[in-house]
Amino acid sequence: YKLSEQLPSLLWTLLALEHVFLWFVSDSLILRLEPNRLQFFDYDSLIFHCEGSHDPTGLKIVHRSKGELLRCQTTVTSKRSSCTIPIIFPEDSGQYWCESGDGKRSDIIHITVTDGPVILESPISVVEGEAVTLRCRRKTTSSNLSADFYKDGRFIRRSSTGNMSIPSVSKCDEGFYKCISVGRESAESLMAVQGETHQCYQIKFKNTCDITIFSCLLFMQCGRCTAEGTHC
Repeated sequence: YKLSEQLPSLLWTLLALEHVFLWFVSDSLILRLEPNRLQFFDYDSLIFHCEGSHDPTGLKIVHRSKGELLRCQTTVTSKRSSCTIPIIFPEDSGQYWCESGDGKRSDIIHITVTDGPVILESPISVVEGEAVTLRCRRKTTSSNLSADFYKDGRFIRRSSTGNMSIPSVSKCDEGFYKCISVGRESAESLMAVQGETHQCYQIKFKNTCDITIFSCLLFMQCGRCTAEGTHC
């Protein structure tokens, strides 16, 4: 009897909480870049898009050391505020975010503008399971050149086309990437991977002997490991 009396008020409370949650999610700010990459050559053009506010007229793009960007060409629509910089320079490198008049902020994006000959074209962030292609690009030519790709300072792959494809991204692919082409090196950029997986589990072997022993341990219950198989 008491539960039946309290049920209407509980339902109204749940509906109110749902309304607040949906408002909070829909009111979060998102900063996007066009083109969608973190490295640029000097004299490239760049567009910042700040999305997610009910009042796009109050949105602004902020550089950590320079403050609000004032030299950009601003376009405002009902869904977002955009800031176009026709020409960028190395001093435009750094951390950026967008914020609204009431103090809400987007996540920080770190971009690199270089006067060097090589950049790595990688997306700002990807979702687990998506296909991703990293491209090592030279400033002076549009043709494909061979390139070596590195993740977290370690060599991972050589490509004759200058492209490195990951068919299905996982959390284990998250890290800092760079490339080297014709002896010239790009800067490092973080490729963030979004998804439900919060940790990456990897098993690293020092040599073929470790792989053989590990295989034996896996299949010991099945009778597939022999004494000869464990010899190193």
